[in-house]
Amino acid sequence: MAAVVDYQDNGLSRQEVLHKYNIRSNSQLTDWVIRYNSGKLLAPKGAGKRVRKMGRKVSYDEKIKIVQWALDHDSDYQVTAKEFDVSYNRVYDWVRKYQATGNWEVLKDRRGKKPRPKGDALTREEQLEEENRQLKAKVRRLEVERAFAKKLREIRNREVDDPQNTKPFRN
Repeated sequence: MAAVVDYQDNGLSRQEVLHKYNIRSNSQLTDWVIRYNSGKLLAPKGAGKRVRKMGRKVSYDEKIKIVQWALDHDSDYQVTAKEFDVSYNRVYDWVRKYQATGNWEVLKDRRGKKPRPKGDALTREEQLEEENRQLKAKVRRLEVERAFAKKLREIRNREVDDPQNTKPFRN
């Protein structure tokens, strides 16, 4: 807004305003002047869009500590969130989950693949199922590679101008 006021009221030239306020584009200043004159640019805005801060990773033990602290302080989620540098919503969700079940296990993060036991921990049947799964994946990958190579040969042979003068592409 100060740039527009300097441009319109204080008599600075467009180039002086661009340089003074480090505005990169002439069109940006023009847009601000139009919005200011139409009453839509009333107060200075922040430096662009607000970017949502990503929450930090919180371990299972830390979640228990946070929930206990919140419950000891009369479920004051706002103070708890500031104390532990997490969001209000996360504290609220963790406390609500714990109160609903009375079990700390609900605070564990169960996303992602479960680790598979390796080697001796697997029964013979499980080993065969795992090998079968791996072989099916390999067969599928080879089928896709073969289909891709076939399609590539077809495309390259289509691009040949005179089929009598040139051998077809072979892989």
